[in-house]
Amino acid sequence: MSDIAVRADQHLAVPTGTEPATAQLVQWAHAAHAAHSLAEGICNTAVAPQAYRGKPAEAAAAILAGAEVGLSPIASLRAFDNIQGTPAPKAITLRAITQGLGHEVRIDKSTATEAVVSGRRKGDTEWQTSTWTIDRAQQMGLTSKSQWKQQPAAMLVARATAEVCRWIASDAIMGMPYTAEEIRDQGPTIEARPAPRLVSAADFIDTPAVEDQPGPALTAAEVLGEIRDAQTQTRLDEIRAVCAAAGIRDQEVRDAWSARSAQLAEAA
Repeated sequence: MSDIAVRADQHLAVPTGTEPATAQLVQWAHAAHAAHSLAEGICNTAVAPQAYRGKPAEAAAAILAGAEVGLSPIASLRAFDNIQGTPAPKAITLRAITQGLGHEVRIDKSTATEAVVSGRRKGDTEWQTSTWTIDRAQQMGLTSKSQWKQQPAAMLVARATAEVCRWIASDAIMGMPYTAEEIRDQGPTIEARPAPRLVSAADFIDTPAVEDQPGPALTAAEVLGEIRDAQTQTRLDEIRAVCAAAGIRDQEVRDAWSARSAQLAEAA
């Protein structure tokens, strides 16, 4: 068993999936309320991991995710990393859940160049083995990332562990197919990139025209071209200000501005 304990006596009352749909909704509401109350009490203390301090909503999501697989609230905060506001299980979390259900997971080899992890589902006789080498990681473009440079052995074990757990216990870890280590390998997390600015059509339409600063004489067609070419939200905001100053309130312009803003937010 890993150092993340799977507790059978500290579950939140999350739905099991066997109740009627309305009963499940009521249970989810109670569980979410309880999780958020716990999170508010924990997140301002040293008990909470740094990633969740002052973030009760994210902590509540982690507590609920952990409750579904039998983890206590504190264990859940340690077991799930906060990545882009979403709780993501560590590789050790998947191993703990898998082993807690009676399946077997063992590390056969761990070096800076190779990791071999085997797993066997409860009741099965054959082992499934995942081998991750530094060459395999290099082919996927992973070895240039800081975590791979600093701790290659741990990253290889994490990859092999996640792979084996998905093979032998996919039913146990359904809903969290990728580990925190795998998600971080895909690119920078939310802390390293600016949060996209979400806007609505009303945000654009309702801006009053600037009376004391008359804008240039622009046509709707010219503005539409500028909107299509805008590459940043800042540029869109500048176009919006010009439209406000010029008194442009064309519906096509409004729709185009909102659509381009949504595209930029999605790409951020």
